[in-house]
Amino acid sequence: MRVLIIGGNGQTGRLVIDEALQRGHKITALIRNPSTLPAKEGLTIVKGTPLEPSNIESAFNAVQGDIPTAVIVTLASPQVKGTRVMTNAHENLIAAMERHGVSKIATLSSFGVGSSFPNITVVMRFAISRTSFGHMFEDHDQVDKTLKKSGVKFVLFRAARLTLAKKAPVQFLGDDGKGLGVFAGLGGISRASVAACLVDAVEKSTWDRSTPLYSHFTYYLGKGCVMVIQVFIFSAGKYSGILRHQRHE
Repeated sequence: MRVLIIGGNGQTGRLVIDEALQRGHKITALIRNPSTLPAKEGLTIVKGTPLEPSNIESAFNAVQGDIPTAVIVTLASPQVKGTRVMTNAHENLIAAMERHGVSKIATLSSFGVGSSFPNITVVMRFAISRTSFGHMFEDHDQVDKTLKKSGVKFVLFRAARLTLAKKAPVQFLGDDGKGLGVFAGLGGISRASVAACLVDAVEKSTWDRSTPLYSHFTYYLGKGCVMVIQVFIFSAGKYSGILRHQRHE
């Protein structure tokens, strides 16, 4: 499979490229400044921006006879009022996908977008509603609507707080994070795990036309419980030793 990566020069985008290449896929990356992305076997780099339709067309036709069969987007939206970076990019991508008969796109979104907004913490709801942080979410909300109205098979990956931790098991918290979703930020999710999930999304049909929310919450909760038990056992053993010592004095 050849995958078109939009946002491949970012922290998560680079991990997506590595993950996809490790799985044997070919990659075309549309990058504003190609010199900032190291050359790799199986990676074709095209200079341009997804905000320019002709650049997207160049990316689709970069390798003769090998058009991408899926798209992964890891772009970031600026915290600027009225921004439509993500929305415009997706409108251009959808148009190109329809021209080339490409039906699958996986986009990195965020917990708090769309129907997941009521299930985030009060602090996050305040930040989105009252600060410039909300401009980014408005753009993502519009992407949510745009993809759902389109005819493409989309996966809007609503990630919890992104971390730089290693890849770890993830927990699916539904499409909107209802219930345990409020705790998703406690565990967050590593960018490496996000990269793996995005590649999974274009390889499989499991999450087609859905907005899955993932987190490491239960994984780290489990590790925390194990640590607590270990500390308890250690402390109990140490206390028992002290008591035995006192009895023999």
